[in-house]
Amino acid sequence: MSDPALTAASGARECPVCGATVATRVYEQRFALEDHATRIAGYEVVCCGSCGAVYASGIPAQAVLDAYYRESSRYEYLETSGEQPQWQVRWHADVADSVSRLVPDLSARIVDIGCANADLLGMLKERGYRNVLGVDPAPGSVIAAAALHGVRVVQGDVFSLPKDAADADFVILSAVLEHIRDLRRALFEVVASLRPTGLLFVEVPDLGRFPDCVVPPFQQFSLEHVNYFTMRSLANAMAAVGLACVSEWPALRLVGSVEEPSICAVFRPAPDAPRTLEPDGSGLRAVREYVAASAEQERRVEARIRALVDERVPLILWGVGTHALHLLATTPLADAEIVALVDANPRLHGLRVGRWTVGGPESVASRSEALLICSPLRQAEIAAMAREKYGMPNRIVALYESGREVSEMPAEDGRAGHVRSSAGNGR
Repeated sequence: MSDPALTAASGARECPVCGATVATRVYEQRFALEDHATRIAGYEVVCCGSCGAVYASGIPAQAVLDAYYRESSRYEYLETSGEQPQWQVRWHADVADSVSRLVPDLSARIVDIGCANADLLGMLKERGYRNVLGVDPAPGSVIAAAALHGVRVVQGDVFSLPKDAADADFVILSAVLEHIRDLRRALFEVVASLRPTGLLFVEVPDLGRFPDCVVPPFQQFSLEHVNYFTMRSLANAMAAVGLACVSEWPALRLVGSVEEPSICAVFRPAPDAPRTLEPDGSGLRAVREYVAASAEQERRVEARIRALVDERVPLILWGVGTHALHLLATTPLADAEIVALVDANPRLHGLRVGRWTVGGPESVASRSEALLICSPLRQAEIAAMAREKYGMPNRIVALYESGREVSEMPAEDGRAGHVRSSAGNGR
């Protein structure tokens, strides 16, 4: 693929780390959507020609993204009355361990920005921390945090922090910075909320290890992720706003049945430190390797999809997330005999995707067509939901191997309900 330069004049996004306006195009992501009001229909993944940061260009304004997280967020877990999945609980428990080591003072003011239902803060409260506060744009998170954990959460975001968040001893930005278009403005707000002796904990997906984790393909280029960090580009972003790295370490999170690599790092205010950036030479190499590995994986998935198209198997597509929308826009999946789109997240109900409108699982509970699970991260969970909650004996078709939970689910005729994919598990 050629790498033409993009410029701000052509509508490209400025580099979120250094503000440069020239970048190298690496990949074009697309999603099948009819309703674009608060959603991203696609973007270009680019690498900054100045500092080497990798990011999404051609995305909506920050206000549009803010509206999405306020109105369409899936992080309230409405389908489970706010209870988070076990993989998320394990993730938060690991972060809570890190916070306990970094902040021995149980009276320290701890602020978690983008806290969802305050699962992490609830764990810290159980460990004896008395001064914790959450901030999240989703209104349901305020209610769920109080009901589930007795923790106070204020509706807002990194651009509208409450007064109570000021003079924080410790701020948490876990799985947040990859979502923010106006990165430098957000970080300046965070710096302003920290005490001079305060610390900032950050966790972001690790671009350097994307090529090792390509199931599902192109998943890292999601509807929500618009910044892709190496440790160098993350340190550059922090240095630009007067933050210095105290420590950093890698982590590997199990998200559903898929491994996700991440960077954990702690920063402190360093107002007198030089704000010169060290160019990142690893980001472009890593993102190109990830694109190549994802393309190879997706070719095998596409072969499975073509077989479904050719067989004209009537399908209920279950799971309308990033991966499904990507496949509907970039593979023959839209040509399959899809009779309905469903998702357990009520925030997605009514969303227009191509010629379909997304409904809830209850709308198809009495139907007999095969279920195509289009959420690699939650295949086993969705299969169990279909069988146990909705009593659906339907044949189950999955695009990826994910173990016994799916493959041994009984179908109506007593056979295994999982149709094995030629894609394998990619590892």
